[in-house]
Amino acid sequence: MKSPTPAQFRAVHGDMGRWQAVDFEVYEHLVENQYIVGPKPPTEPADRNTARQDPNPPTGSRPAG
Repeated sequence: MKSPTPAQFRAVHGDMGRWQAVDFEVYEHLVENQYIVGPKPPTEPADRNTARQDPNPPTGSRPAG
């Protein structure tokens, strides 16, 4: 059996102001399950030097004066 979407759950259960705690728990899990969890991006090795970025990069305009 496929779980309902959060929108379907709200349509069946009506106004959220009348929900019980268990309704909120179920709804919360439905919302969380909507997001697909993919593999984590690869991390850089700790011993690798990473280039530091200039906190004030050039803007391409000339200074006034």
